Amino acid sequence: MPAPIVAAGLQVARKVVLRRLLRIGLVVLPVVLVGAVAVGLLTLLLASGGGDSGGGALTTGSCNTLTAHAGEGGGTQTSALTPEQLTNAQTIVAVGRQLNVPAYGWVIAVATALQESSLTNLPTGHLDSVGLFQQRAAWGPTADRLDPAKAARMFYEGGAGGQRGLVKVKGFESMTVTDAAQAVQASALPDAYARWEPLARQVVANPAVLSASCYSEADYVGDGTPGSNAVASALQELGTPYSWGGGGIGGPGRGFGPGSSTVGFDCSSLVQYAYHQATGITLPRVTDAQAADLPRVPIGSKLRAGDLLFFRSPGDPPGSYHHVGIYDGQGGMVHAPRTGKTVEVVHDVLSNPYFRSQLALVTRPAAGSAQVTQAGGSHG
Repeated sequence: MPAPIVAAGLQVARKVVLRRLLRIGLVVLPVVLVGAVAVGLLTLLLASGGGDSGGGALTTGSCNTLTAHAGEGGGTQTSALTPEQLTNAQTIVAVGRQLNVPAYGWVIAVATALQESSLTNLPTGHLDSVGLFQQRAAWGPTADRLDPAKAARMFYEGGAGGQRGLVKVKGFESMTVTDAAQAVQASALPDAYARWEPLARQVVANPAVLSASCYSEADYVGDGTPGSNAVASALQELGTPYSWGGGGIGGPGRGFGPGSSTVGFDCSSLVQYAYHQATGITLPRVTDAQAADLPRVPIGSKLRAGDLLFFRSPGDPPGSYHHVGIYDGQGGMVHAPRTGKTVEVVHDVLSNPYFRSQLALVTRPAAGSAQVTQAGGSHG
């Protein structure tokens, strides 16, 4: 074959290869960049010895987990995790942040829970072990070991029987994950934790987990108005299960349909209960009636603590709203989100694309609007 033909063929081949490499690069590069940002953020936290403080430890083991964009449509999901696993990982990180545990400690705790329970809150285990960390009876009451936040706190701080927690392990920041975890767990399989370190780092680096923090009614500072008192009342129900059609003026109750087996609140009953408890105002029971009967806040007005935020999607009938929450006066919203979730707070609710796009109405309950309405409309 003449040399010029061979050279021309090689040139064409090089062009084809270069074009294919360019196409592959355009697909892979964005993925690599996103991963690098998450890993870089985690690395920065690990190098600096921890994240921001939550302002001191909670007085109890409870922790209502928040992320930067909590709530439906707001958080970044880790596709490899179930919703329960994601929530438990968020709780472990949130409690660690609240206790000023360095971020490397979060990785150790998540790796430990992955090994012990696959990040699920197991009601049983070997002998008397239960919960995320499969803690034995000597660590504390069964109810505490089955509370993810209290179990995480015990892993970090130690058990009721004098068991050593992670922060009591001298120099754990320079230990391997498996050695640090074993120092707390005293497992019969001391090398089992090492295999979970890569996944634990990925889980903690996920923005929905990395940003998690604890929030309780003790963190809320109201201004003494009826609206802020209603917010404080709603915050006392953090962690109460969502129950469709459940709850009312008297508190959590069993619902019907998908809520028939759950004692709790739906979105509108939480609003009704919080206002009745805090102010004596009896609001209508269901979302549409609340929206129709309460004084409206003009568009563009500054929101106040206790204002009710109503949401509708394009498919909702005119005058119908599928959800309601209570604005806390500090940028957040207390609400009962949906089946399978519990009463929670969404920080920066109007910065959340999901809620911002569906906010359709704001009302401001007042003493003159007190009434009782039980029929019609959505339960939320």
